[in-house]
Amino acid sequence: MKLKNRSIAPIILAVFLLTGTQYACYSQEADSTVVRHGLFVGLCFGPSQTSISNEGTLSVANLVSSSQNSFGGSLEIGYFFSKSIGISSGLGFTSYKSQLTLGTYQNNFNTVDSENEAYERRVSGTGIKEVQKVGFLSLPVCLDIRLPLSKTMGLFIQTGINLAVPVTKKYTSSGTFTYKGYYPAYNVLLENLPAYGFPSDVNGVTDGSLTIKSLNINALVSAGFDFSIQKNIQIGVGVSYSISLSNISDYASPDKFQLSLDANQINSLMGGSTKASVQSLGVNFRLRYFLKSPF
Repeated sequence: MKLKNRSIAPIILAVFLLTGTQYACYSQEADSTVVRHGLFVGLCFGPSQTSISNEGTLSVANLVSSSQNSFGGSLEIGYFFSKSIGISSGLGFTSYKSQLTLGTYQNNFNTVDSENEAYERRVSGTGIKEVQKVGFLSLPVCLDIRLPLSKTMGLFIQTGINLAVPVTKKYTSSGTFTYKGYYPAYNVLLENLPAYGFPSDVNGVTDGSLTIKSLNINALVSAGFDFSIQKNIQIGVGVSYSISLSNISDYASPDKFQLSLDANQINSLMGGSTKASVQSLGVNFRLRYFLKSPF
């Protein structure tokens, strides 16, 4: 299941429609509102539903992907040039997680054995699951917009990009596999011979590392409401959405993807995909402290 890019659009549109008339009224008394400008520092955090998509996976059909719960946060610093427009940056960590499920798998390829005899290796599997986890250290660069709705409440919109560097990149795969060998020179099929490299119904588990690009760019947008609770302190809550703008995978595209060559290794499904991307939809809470007095 993929998160939809348009999930946040109706929310933002509804907020604008509901608050547009209020903003027009309150703009007349902007001088009396508790609106802040100048330098600020803050903290932003919250839970989200995240997914890592593996598109166009070779030699694999009927692959099902499901999003998983995750959590992220960031420290920020910014500056409001006026009561409505500002910029912000900072340092954060965002985690993405997804589970891939494959009911059945079957693949054949030509190879040679330890005695250099040519044969066709036949691999089949059932109940295959892979959990992918990628964590990014992120540097956001954002435009901040704030529309005051009352003396202490405002509507905020934040949009920009994240420069994301992977710091965790791992996967865990499991499944039941059978390995057979067909020797055309002898017209014989070898199976259920674990001593010769042809075991049957092997329950395999592999913990491995994903190959992710060293630098990725994500687009982000969030919108919600903030509240001034003290002279220089502001809290807020909103909805956030982010998506990678390009392929995060750094695997070389194989001619034909092999999920498992033998019973000791299950390769990541990302290694056989033509593109991998991340996205998240969640709720964020934020706290800001303004170092300069309000208007």
